[in-house]
Amino acid sequence: MKVYGYNAVSEALKAEKVSKIYVSSEISEKIKKILEKAKKKRIPIYKVEDFREKIAAEVSPVSFVDLDHLIQRALNQNNFILILDNVTDQRNLGACLRSAEFFGAAGVLIPKRRVASIEEGAIKTSAGAVFHIPIAREENLASAIKKMKKMGFFVLALDLDGKSDLSEVDVSPPIALVIGGEDKGISLPVKSQCDEVVKIKGFGKVDSLNLAVVAGIAMYEVVKKMVMRKHI
Repeated sequence: MKVYGYNAVSEALKAEKVSKIYVSSEISEKIKKILEKAKKKRIPIYKVEDFREKIAAEVSPVSFVDLDHLIQRALNQNNFILILDNVTDQRNLGACLRSAEFFGAAGVLIPKRRVASIEEGAIKTSAGAVFHIPIAREENLASAIKKMKKMGFFVLALDLDGKSDLSEVDVSPPIALVIGGEDKGISLPVKSQCDEVVKIKGFGKVDSLNLAVVAGIAMYEVVKKMVMRKHI
C-alpha cells in the first residue's frame, strides 16, 4: 500500500516499513533529509513528473529481519531458506510465503528490487503466513548467497535449464532454495552463485509450472529428505 506526504513517509521510514519512495521533481529541504535517510538504508527512490503529492512511499505492513538473523536461524535449526528472485506477482509471492511457512522454512530472502512489495494481495494469498515467517531483504542477492555459502549453505536453484531432476539431488541442510520470477527467471549473477541448478521433470505437453508450484514441490522434496536423514 502507499502512504503520502512528508509526515507519513517519515514515520514509515522510522518504522522500517518503506520498500520504495516516489518524489516529484521539486524537492524541499525537508524531503531532501528523508531521501538522505532512505539512501543510507538503500531504499529505491523514483522521480515522478508532475507529482502533486511531492512524496509518497510503498509501505509494507510486514516487519523485515536482517540476513544474519535468517542465516543464524537456519544454522540453529539445521534448516533451509527460500530465496525468491524476480518474483513480481503479488499472488505468487504470497503463495510462496505460505508454502515456506507450511514447510517450516527458517525464513525467506527477497531482493529490495526486482520483487513485488508485500501488500494486500500477497498477504491475502499467504493466508497470514507473512506474519509468522521471518523475511529478509537484500540489495544484492548474489552477494547474500556468497555469504551464505561461506557459512556452509548448499545453494540449489530450480530452473528449466537444470541438468538433473530435483529428486536425484542428494542434499543436506543448511540449504538455500532459489526460485526465479514469472518472466525473467533467476538472474544470471544469482544463478552463477548457485552450487547446482536442477529442474522438475514433467510428463505432459506443458513444459513448465507456475513458480509458486515449483517452490512448493522443491520445499516438499527438501523437507522429505531432511526427515529421512534424521531417521537414518
